[in-house]
Amino acid sequence: AFKNLGSLGGGNHFIEIQAGDDGNVWLMLHSGSRNLGYRIAEHHHKRAVELCRRKGIELPADDLAYLESDSEEGRAYIREMNLALDYALENRARMMAVFKEAFYHTYASVVFTQEINIHHNYAAPEEHFGESVWVHRKGATSAKQGEMGIIPGSMGTPSYIVRGKGNADSFASCSHGAGRTMGRMAASRTLSREACDKAMEGIVFSGWHSMRGRGRKGRGMLDLSEAPQAYKNIDEVIEAELDLIEPIVRLRPLGVLKG
Repeated sequence: AFKNLGSLGGGNHFIEIQAGDDGNVWLMLHSGSRNLGYRIAEHHHKRAVELCRRKGIELPADDLAYLESDSEEGRAYIREMNLALDYALENRARMMAVFKEAFYHTYASVVFTQEINIHHNYAAPEEHFGESVWVHRKGATSAKQGEMGIIPGSMGTPSYIVRGKGNADSFASCSHGAGRTMGRMAASRTLSREACDKAMEGIVFSGWHSMRGRGRKGRGMLDLSEAPQAYKNIDEVIEAELDLIEPIVRLRPLGVLKG
């Protein structure tokens, strides 16, 4: 975990320079706990499955195994989950510090102002509908009244800075991003390089790479899994959740580095 601190990771993780319709240049990055959170969840999920079976609790699927929050095992998971969230926060902070330093070297008079940092895969104790509950946000972020948030599009489409409306029916939450229209392998199989290149016109990026770690299925194929065509239309996504958030700044990608 210590060696990975300050590193981006793969998949849909990115570093991006963006032009905002507010006249500012924005720096955005997406990364998390670099496998630490996954390992913690995996460990405690196995423990949850064991405990449910031992107690004779019948579940429709092992994925629904649970730990009681006030049990010894539940408290251990909560403690370690929060550790992973703190790790993710520090991981992003270290990368952003390097990102900013690169700008200072080029533009000595640059001034950085507002900073927004959000989690998107976690559980938290909150009050909703007059009850104390645990809200698990997976692929979602908190959007409490007045809370600033980020909803990325794709590497070739806009992203949005938003302000939460505290919608009660959504447990004061909104989407984490545009969401995919096709799986990673399906995108690489069906999309063409020409179409993907066209979608990235005017944006500086490192190009498409060959598939790695996919065995025979990916041999000889380009990894087009993060191409803009693999994602939903971000403007339509924002339009669909105007009852959850207020769009504040629309961000157009200028340069993108994918993990």
